[in-house]
Amino acid sequence: MPSSSKSEVERKFLVDRDLPGLPGPGGIPIEQGYLAIDEQSEVRLRRAGKYLTLTVKNGHGETRQEVEVEIGPKAFDDLWPETAGRRIRKVRRKVDLASGLVAELDIYSGNLDGTSVVEVEFESEEQALGFRPPVWFGRELTGDQAWANRSLAVAGKPGKRFEFRLRPGEEPVSGICRVIAARVSQAAVEVRKAGEADDPAGHVHEARKNLKKARSALRLLRGVITDDERQRMNSICQNASSHLSGARDAEVKLATLVEVLGERRAPDAAGPWRESLETEAKGHREDLTAEALNEVADSLETVGRAFRGRELPGNPELVAGNAGRGYRRGRKAMKSARRDENPELFHDWRKRAKDLRYQLEILETRLPDEFAEVRADAEKLADWLGDLHDFDVLADDLAEREMEASERAVLTGLISDARESQVGDCLDLGEVTYPVKPRRFTNQLAEYLR
Repeated sequence: MPSSSKSEVERKFLVDRDLPGLPGPGGIPIEQGYLAIDEQSEVRLRRAGKYLTLTVKNGHGETRQEVEVEIGPKAFDDLWPETAGRRIRKVRRKVDLASGLVAELDIYSGNLDGTSVVEVEFESEEQALGFRPPVWFGRELTGDQAWANRSLAVAGKPGKRFEFRLRPGEEPVSGICRVIAARVSQAAVEVRKAGEADDPAGHVHEARKNLKKARSALRLLRGVITDDERQRMNSICQNASSHLSGARDAEVKLATLVEVLGERRAPDAAGPWRESLETEAKGHREDLTAEALNEVADSLETVGRAFRGRELPGNPELVAGNAGRGYRRGRKAMKSARRDENPELFHDWRKRAKDLRYQLEILETRLPDEFAEVRADAEKLADWLGDLHDFDVLADDLAEREMEASERAVLTGLISDARESQVGDCLDLGEVTYPVKPRRFTNQLAEYLR
């Protein structure tokens, strides 16, 4: 019977279930089950339309070895009962891409109903590396074994709660690598969408949030990967975020000005100031061309590739120590801000509060409820400190504007009043968020991560 043997180079992506206007035929129904599965290999039966095959695959990630043999109906029927409990059903559609490649869109049914993924096969790893996903492709799943068909057949779809958190039984360090890859990939998705959106603001905001969370996760790998690699990956994420910051920063200043003015009668100078901020935001949005944004998304591929499917031995105590280090720095920043209400001190504290929130979010599936309460407090604190930072940025912007001294004084007073109230709220919440000494916090984390 016909058979084939080849080395596969593939990349896999999550996609939305309802994709309007995709070209191509309605698809081929596929039913497949697994006769044997271990860590590196699988033996699979598949019925694709009228074709019946037995396939052996070795390896995982982007490049795998595959041997496939066509089999007869009797052999298939004799073997099929042995796949009970390890089966999936889907419809596969072929979609031609602008790059000349062909995407295979799998739309699952049964207990996987509502799930769709797309795979693209390449002739070489170089071609795979240079591939620029179209905007309808979602987060990349390459190398994530929980999304392999064999895993879907046995365990079903990974829980949405665990997309950016440690999965049950997952080693902390390997899980953190997976989360970094997922966050960076999600940021790249939002960047590509921004390039085609009439109003990119929402997508830019989501991209920047994901990049900040990826950078917080990188800090948990201090001492696990080399400082050079960690700093290089952090710089790529930071630079990508900087490219996106102009429009977002201008829009935040505009929104903060509106909040400060409220319903009160604004000084005459507030009108031209507001118009100037609107013009500034519009100019930055126009700079976010599709090509420029695609280059940002491409840069993030370096980080995604470094962490996708990466499994590292890691000491849970080291991860706990890194989280504890951030907690200690946040507690110290809070005390400094209490002594001296310098905006830079509050801004530093804000960054530490965000780290605490994001890092506990990654680890929370291994932690008791008391840590969930700390994470919730850190989230609120980071938001409040963010509002405070917005007031400070607006005050700096005001200082550069030309206007009558009397009107500047009125606007400065409004910002100062809003800031003063926010400072007190942040300091009160800080005492709740950092209730224990750093050593105790770190030891508790280490105990649960072990």
